[in-house]
Amino acid sequence: MQDLTKRQIDILKYINQTIQKQGFPPTLREICKKFQIASTNGARYHLYRLKEMGYLQVEPNKSRGVRIVETAPYLPTETAAVAIPILGQVPAGPFNLASAEGREEEMMVDTRFFGVGRGRQGVFGLRVKGDSMIDAGICDGDLVIVRPEAEVRNGDIVVARLGDEATVKRYEQTKDVILLKPENRQYQPIRIPRQGKHEEEPDFAILGLVVGLMRSIH
Repeated sequence: MQDLTKRQIDILKYINQTIQKQGFPPTLREICKKFQIASTNGARYHLYRLKEMGYLQVEPNKSRGVRIVETAPYLPTETAAVAIPILGQVPAGPFNLASAEGREEEMMVDTRFFGVGRGRQGVFGLRVKGDSMIDAGICDGDLVIVRPEAEVRNGDIVVARLGDEATVKRYEQTKDVILLKPENRQYQPIRIPRQGKHEEEPDFAILGLVVGLMRSIH
């Protein structure tokens, strides 16, 4: 790891604190406002330098597309763990009944990860069944971490419910239709017609945003 400047340390601390407090990272404009940076290009430069040093993952063209991928020695070392429920299996393929009603188990998760900081409610894990998201790196048997209160945008990977069935898919919304898109060419998108400007099918709901993944090792 390379040495960080004071400004880079402060930005990294701010991103870490915002994720712990809100469950999601700050936007470029919020970073600019916090550190009195004149333009978003200036903030973007610092983020990409932190990415090059191995401290951040940066997703281009996303408003809150930064993630801390390695804890810097400059960040607080005190950590805590919280228990999140594992609610069964969610199909990532042809729809099958998701056994998400009962709690299978609980898993302890570091509060620095997945936006499960102290005081946050509702984060849960679900087992993936099937291979329709394999090109996004989500495999059969993996555990996805889901945050139900998160804002969902086009391109996000979500857990969605239609009737009594649930699935993991990439979300896309247009004026007339919601698409739940697989990441496997063998599968077709699920189309959900919109009934009105703010109405979808009555049995359709987004259960949450996929914010993390834990690989099942066989």
